[in-house]
Amino acid sequence: MAVDINRVYQKVLALANKEQRGYITPQEFNLFSDKAQYEIFNNYFHKIKVTERKLKAQEDYADELEMIEEKLHSFHVDETVTTATASLTLPNSTHKIINITRKGNEVTQVNKHQIAYTENNPLLKANLTRSVFVREDSSTVTIYPSPSPSTYDTSTDTTNDSPDVTFEAEAFEVSYYKRPTPPSWGYIVVNGKPLHDANNTTNFELHESEEENLVDKILLLAGITMKQPDLQTVAAGNMQLNKQEQNS
Repeated sequence: MAVDINRVYQKVLALANKEQRGYITPQEFNLFSDKAQYEIFNNYFHKIKVTERKLKAQEDYADELEMIEEKLHSFHVDETVTTATASLTLPNSTHKIINITRKGNEVTQVNKHQIAYTENNPLLKANLTRSVFVREDSSTVTIYPSPSPSTYDTSTDTTNDSPDVTFEAEAFEVSYYKRPTPPSWGYIVVNGKPLHDANNTTNFELHESEEENLVDKILLLAGITMKQPDLQTVAAGNMQLNKQEQNS
């Protein structure tokens, strides 16, 4: 279950206004929320690297790596992407590639320095059962060996009623973690005050266990903006305490 942005908004306002520290506008809150969510999401991948070095807990529900993977589960996407050339365009929401498969075989990632060597070595040269890809930029990879009419397996004819269907591209299965959708606390203005509008609201996509972490991160950002050191101190202290409890 995702985190209800209105709950977070009400908590942030209550804590920020506790001692007349200042008011956080909905626009500011939405900007802080987007940044806080992305920081928490991106930190999962750093935590995985550290956690993999630790001993695994006997029970899955208490294992740190299992908990991180559970939080990432809702961002895991499997999508079929087709191309007629070596250039494969990744889905727009791709944040991190998990794997790419080609006709049931995993396509291995190599860097640009390696590909120049392997493609000139008859024993290491990529083939259809041992394909590789090079990440060109955030949205494109290059497939080796390149798709060709001999490997095409998809057609623009979605009905496939004709026995003479011409295959025009090759399909690849791309598994990836998508970027979280920016959250937005929707509102309408009544008598000069913003009131929550659930119909125009986008909740956080993070696991519900991240609610308090989101509150603290947003308060920290708000404290910096409003130049309220005490608010920053409270938020930072809560985050540190939470981290210590998780690592104890």
